[in-house]
Amino acid sequence: MRRFLALWLPFWRTERLQLCQPDHYPPDRPLVVHAPEHNRQILTAVNPVALAAGLKPGQPLAQARSLVPDLLCIAQDTDADDTALLDLCSWLLWLSPLPALDAPDGLYSDTTGCAHLYGGEEAMLSLVRTRLSEKGHVCSLALSDSAAASRVLARSRLDRACVIPPGQQKQALDRLPCSALSIASDTTSRLNRLGLTTIGALAALPRAPLAKRFGAELLTSLDEALGRQTRPLNVVQVRDRISLSRSLVEPIGTAEAIATVIEALVPEACALLSRRGEGARQIDFLCVRVDSTVQAIRVGTSDPTSDTPRILRLLKDQISRIEPGFGIEAVTLTISASEPMEAGPDRPVLSVPEDCQADTLPASLIDRLINRPGITSVYQLAPWFSAWPEDGQSRISPGDVAEPADARQMLWVRPNILFDLPVRVQVTALLPDGAPRQFVLKRQTHRIAAADGPERLLGDWWQTAESYGAIRDYWQVETTTGLRLWLFRKGDGTHDWSGSGAWFLQGVF
Repeated sequence: MRRFLALWLPFWRTERLQLCQPDHYPPDRPLVVHAPEHNRQILTAVNPVALAAGLKPGQPLAQARSLVPDLLCIAQDTDADDTALLDLCSWLLWLSPLPALDAPDGLYSDTTGCAHLYGGEEAMLSLVRTRLSEKGHVCSLALSDSAAASRVLARSRLDRACVIPPGQQKQALDRLPCSALSIASDTTSRLNRLGLTTIGALAALPRAPLAKRFGAELLTSLDEALGRQTRPLNVVQVRDRISLSRSLVEPIGTAEAIATVIEALVPEACALLSRRGEGARQIDFLCVRVDSTVQAIRVGTSDPTSDTPRILRLLKDQISRIEPGFGIEAVTLTISASEPMEAGPDRPVLSVPEDCQADTLPASLIDRLINRPGITSVYQLAPWFSAWPEDGQSRISPGDVAEPADARQMLWVRPNILFDLPVRVQVTALLPDGAPRQFVLKRQTHRIAAADGPERLLGDWWQTAESYGAIRDYWQVETTTGLRLWLFRKGDGTHDWSGSGAWFLQGVF
């Protein structure tokens, strides 16, 4: 008897956002995800706080905003959701070798023959729920003889788990509403008008009239739930790592011989990476000596690459760390970490003059530095979302992937030159609308011919108490001498709690 586990993640989209950017979407604020449908925005996901406030998927966004004024609204990113769900499905491989997707917010796992490894089915479900909770997800789980029945049971019990004994799924489904089946909403409405509100009442009726009135979709969904009919699952096939092994005719022990073996393996590995559209981030080279011990070297790259000369240079630089002993009789080259290569017009292309060596490229230099023993202070600057422009960069290790900067507060043009620290100026005159008219910088007076603004930025209230309520009003100004500058005032000019009212120069256009 086969056993299928179904997992329902009711708050999947909002949980993903809160896990990726917890500072931007605090768990105690109502958060909804919306997508266009029939020329209007419809809620596709809500978090538990929004659910408790009376919101639910399917509501118009305008109605939700009228009910909850302080609502956080995020446009749905289907591609990011699907990628994250696929990653979570791959993570489920620890449970059984057959995880499957149930898009957009569910997973399956064929757990036949696996329950005894975890102390029984009840203990297995408890372990799955605990591990998902540690990853920040609320889930409902159900285990039964068919995937469709497990799906219906999981989606009928919010934040619960149930195990249906073999052969008893019909009794478990009898009292559930027909809306739990995978059928269209209009079909559910027609069934309710006829008084068919439960799956048990539906299953007791003759099949021919149901097929004639509602079509084959209803019977197919019912048969799948009762185990009379099966549908193949969309099982996730995890792509194997690229690994190339060679057994050597004679043991080798010189640096030149090891380099020759590396030159034979790296082009083949790079060709496989190119076919997949991926680039290596971490490469392992293992050498098996005649005494059965293993010598290993590992190199990493600052960005995904399938460039053969670049990888060859990195591996050859590490040959001196290999101790061949009495000789090396087998080698293995493994791409232990890879990422998709960026492609398209958005990817910058570096053009190198013919008289320049490849080592002059920044990426190659960074790779050689981070793989050199003893060097730990190599970092890159990456965009970072911050309320204040001077904090808009962060240091990351070359091997890390930077999160894209949030551009919601960057709707206005930014200056070409941005100062590390704002420069204090003294504004001596204001226009009636609050714009600066004249200011003094380093004892020199500048008159302003035109000003555009204000662009109001709010402090990182979630970071420190000092930032709560902090306000900056930015103005793009042009002086009578032709200078285009970026000035801002701390505070809104009215309330003392919003800022001191001092003026600063932030950048030059």
